[in-house]
Amino acid sequence: MMRASSKTLLQAYQAKLMEIGDALGYETRRSYKKSAAGDTVWLDRRGERIGTESLPVVAFKLLTFETAKEIREAIATLQAISPSLGVLVLIEQAYAERGRLLKRFNAKTYPGHIRQIAQGLAEAIGLTFRVSVWTDEEVLDLYAKEVEARLKFV
Repeated sequence: MMRASSKTLLQAYQAKLMEIGDALGYETRRSYKKSAAGDTVWLDRRGERIGTESLPVVAFKLLTFETAKEIREAIATLQAISPSLGVLVLIEQAYAERGRLLKRFNAKTYPGHIRQIAQGLAEAIGLTFRVSVWTDEEVLDLYAKEVEARLKFV
């Protein structure tokens, strides 16, 4: 079950990814299809020119509370969407909060542990599907570069 704070973080990063996608010229959606629901999808509208729906370019799964099993399921969801790039976004703030409650890890070590698991799983399928692991900081940096920087010139 997702905590209220994790849900709020997920919604905030989902909104940021949607804004980044819009700023980059993609059609953006919160999910691709009911059967393959990513957290955010950037689509290329040009698919409509060849008689198909918009094509998924980048699909994101936001990780706030997932363990290795759920990260595998997130990768499977990305594979079902079949974008050019699947991205697992590790929201370290949520994992740090959870790490405070664990005996084996703490707020500093748990996000790194989860990042290692996610990167290992992403690398394991690298020959058949492209998956990157980003942190929440990387999303914020991209947001500042692509959204906030553009607003300065408007």
